[in-house]
Amino acid sequence: MSIFGTLLSYFAPQQIADAAALQQFIESRSAYLVQKSITEYTQARAGMLFSTMMREPIFLEGYEKARWHSFPAAISMMTEMVEGTVRERESAAAGSLDAALMRIVEAILAQYPVPSGLGEAFWRGAADRVARDLAQAALGPPKPVQGIPLFRVKEIFDALPVNDYLKQHDFPMFSNTIRFHLTELKVEFEEKAAFPELKRVLSA
Repeated sequence: MSIFGTLLSYFAPQQIADAAALQQFIESRSAYLVQKSITEYTQARAGMLFSTMMREPIFLEGYEKARWHSFPAAISMMTEMVEGTVRERESAAAGSLDAALMRIVEAILAQYPVPSGLGEAFWRGAADRVARDLAQAALGPPKPVQGIPLFRVKEIFDALPVNDYLKQHDFPMFSNTIRFHLTELKVEFEEKAAFPELKRVLSA
């Protein structure tokens, strides 16, 4: 299975009311967040050369590695957004949704082989980091959605397949792009989520 094959089911399901639908949403939108932000930035930097670069094996290797490397950070952002939105909408106790959300995260990550060159402990470390991010989020009220990416967006930026010198002034712009897209995804989640049902599922 391809990590970005999940984008094929981007518009389904229409309602998010159970664990399976929530897993599909978190997985596909995390892939979308990574794919869109990396591609938009790389296209902007490369300009008319982008299509040529996408045929170069060395660039494609870096491009693919950047997407895999960034996937856990995107999952963390999406999971915290979901947790904070459900908690706020349904007055759920801080931390009460985390165990069920981590089962969903573990199920997502278990589907994929270890990415080449990223080490056997890559997915285990990714899951542990999401758990820490959720635990930290539980220490206070849900963050505004624009604030969620600030803790992990630099991981994605640092992995971009662009020379460090060329991108040295671009972090604020890239960070704002991630924040914008995550805000869009929160709006979609609010439109499709059946919040009382999700609270029951995630509190079980």
